[in-house]
Amino acid sequence: MPQVKEGFWADPSVETAIRAWDLGVVVRLFRQHTGLSQAAVARLVNIDQAEVSRLERGRKKIRDRRQLAQWSEALGVPVGLLGALPDVDRLSSTAGSTRGRLALPLGPGQLLLPAGRNLPPTALPTLTEPAVSSQRDALWLTSNREAAAWSRMPLRALFAVRHGEVGKERHFVMDARGGDRDQLGTSFAIPMAYELDDLTYGILWATAGFDSAVLGDDAALHGSLDLLSQPRLGTDSRSIAADALTDGSQMLVGSRACASFILNQRDELSGDPVFWTREQRGEEAATWLLFEHKHHYLRTMAPARTHDGVGRAFCIPHQEVVASPLYERVLLFLAIALMESYGVTTWVTDEADLQQTDGFVLVPGHRAAIATWVRAERTPQTALTAGPRSLRAFEDITGHARAHSVTAGTTPGERLAATSDFLGLDRAWLIRRCGQLAAVGTTGLAKPRSRHLSLAALDRACAYVAVELQPEAGPRVGATR
Repeated sequence: MPQVKEGFWADPSVETAIRAWDLGVVVRLFRQHTGLSQAAVARLVNIDQAEVSRLERGRKKIRDRRQLAQWSEALGVPVGLLGALPDVDRLSSTAGSTRGRLALPLGPGQLLLPAGRNLPPTALPTLTEPAVSSQRDALWLTSNREAAAWSRMPLRALFAVRHGEVGKERHFVMDARGGDRDQLGTSFAIPMAYELDDLTYGILWATAGFDSAVLGDDAALHGSLDLLSQPRLGTDSRSIAADALTDGSQMLVGSRACASFILNQRDELSGDPVFWTREQRGEEAATWLLFEHKHHYLRTMAPARTHDGVGRAFCIPHQEVVASPLYERVLLFLAIALMESYGVTTWVTDEADLQQTDGFVLVPGHRAAIATWVRAERTPQTALTAGPRSLRAFEDITGHARAHSVTAGTTPGERLAATSDFLGLDRAWLIRRCGQLAAVGTTGLAKPRSRHLSLAALDRACAYVAVELQPEAGPRVGATR
């Protein structure tokens, strides 16, 4: 056992990494303290040196309880620091992790969707029937009087089927008003791409949650949002009483105000700007996938030369990844993929000290537009600055994110592969499921009811992932901690 000096395990950075079960950081700090090489540490745990390298660089995550115990014993981590081993199911990358949340008996029922940090809990009426046949990549159901009535339900409702052996049933769902009926109108089909897993569950959860929030505030929002798109009025969201809105609607208002402000400053921000964004969880990132105005903003601000200077940095601390359910991490991944699809290079830093930095758009050496609505006050914060001190600070922050990105890569495919690994997602599953959804579109699954929501960005992200995500990417280039 290597000699570890007294006080090492009490170091705050070491203790924090241990309690978060971030073995990559623990091993790196352990080697720095002991002077051991990666090969020497590999011998302690009886693994290959390349595995230690991948672990330190964030390329590999250890979540198996037996391996965690093996590492703890090999490094000599004090028992008092260990606490309980992490719940590895929280970072499971399997597609079946939604199964414990499903309760869809045959007949009328509900699919219960939990509350988020800002989104309300939602109960979707669900009519579950057995499939009468399976053909053309779809499950066909018989149309009866009850199903016909559900297909005309004004509020969001679902058709669902249970398919498979008892105890191993798979669930497939679709919007009750989006049924694909046969020519006689006697049956309708649920695409097998709409299997209920963490991808489709996350889409339903975000769409239903934002739909419910925004539709509930329709009267308060009517006409007022249009003011935010007008020149010189883009920063004034006070015309809408913030306290009267749901949190989901306030996210719409805040993001709309910030997007309008930046679009109105396009002449001042011309060139190759870099963006700093505050989205850390799928609930926040889903606004890029669902809000119509954000997709318009992204299209308008897309660079003329793809992946050639324009970049967007995310700050996603490891503890936020650990605390996020899998379906939210899938949404966060798709939002990052959407940026890449428009030629914007993405960087992800897990430096927790930077997570409170205001959102901004920076043209180095010239201007910066501050626009903050994520985890901000009820009124979004916007400003334009050319102050040298502010510009230098913003350049330092984006420079750090670029140089120390935990999702670095030379191509979009490499960056997406690194992002999926960082978020604990299975690449092969993402490629397969995004390809299936891209082939049929997501409208039949979760068609928005509000005019402020659209699935066009989501469909684009799924199609991009299916083509660009690499099932096996090589070692990341330039990724450091």
